[in-house]
Amino acid sequence: MPRESIHDTIERQAQRAIFEHALIRVENAVILAGSILLAFFLPNPLPGALPWWGAWTWLLLGALGVAAMTFSGVKDPQEREKAVERLFREKYDVSGLRDRSLKEKMRKAEEYHLQIKAAIKGQKDGILKERMQRTTGDIYDWIGNMVRLARRLDSFRGDPIIKSDREGLRESIPALEKRLQREQDDRVRRQIETTLADQRRLQVNIAELENRMQRADLQLDSSLAALGTVYSQILLVGSKEVDSDRAERLRADIASEVAGLQDVVDSINEVYDYRTLGSGK
Repeated sequence: MPRESIHDTIERQAQRAIFEHALIRVENAVILAGSILLAFFLPNPLPGALPWWGAWTWLLLGALGVAAMTFSGVKDPQEREKAVERLFREKYDVSGLRDRSLKEKMRKAEEYHLQIKAAIKGQKDGILKERMQRTTGDIYDWIGNMVRLARRLDSFRGDPIIKSDREGLRESIPALEKRLQREQDDRVRRQIETTLADQRRLQVNIAELENRMQRADLQLDSSLAALGTVYSQILLVGSKEVDSDRAERLRADIASEVAGLQDVVDSINEVYDYRTLGSGK
């Protein structure tokens, strides 16, 4: 089963939030209150002309009014866009990052995100603009994966256990090697060899993890540069020199970048449980 994209997840949650907000809006409360008061104090305003009219009619009209107001709120594209943006910022907030360089990279990524959205919104209405608007969700996935990657890097760099193990092994391994050369007792030598093998294995694992994190940091830099390239390409799309096929190729490039970022995040998750130290996904 295909994995649900970040944007699709946020949009589904936003749709539920919009529905809940639309249902409890002030206008609905006024409509319900009005229908109840009319049903109680004026059950039939025109008994001669409308003999079938009763208190239930006011209540039915009130319910239909609430349903209409709720439906209009749920279907409002501007409300949906605002809700998606708000939920995305809440879930993929980077204010908790401790590393300054990572914070700066994500600040720049957010600038590109806003510029890309504005560039697409500013294009002339038409099929080309509709095609380009489809990339908006892909950009959410792109930025979301960059945030997830930055959180893992930030957690790793501040991980006290990794830092302690790294520094401790630099001293303990040479010390054990020297002790092994001096030790005469076979049982003690075997125990030292076992301990030394365990510590060397741990040192190799930490080195591999550091190597993977360095590659992840480079991937973050590459993705940031690619965001700038996408922004410039979006500015070109819609000009006389560029046709709609370019828009489709651009979206394919964005999808490829998103998939690459997701692969890097997944590879880190395989070897480092950052959630024990960080927060969120």
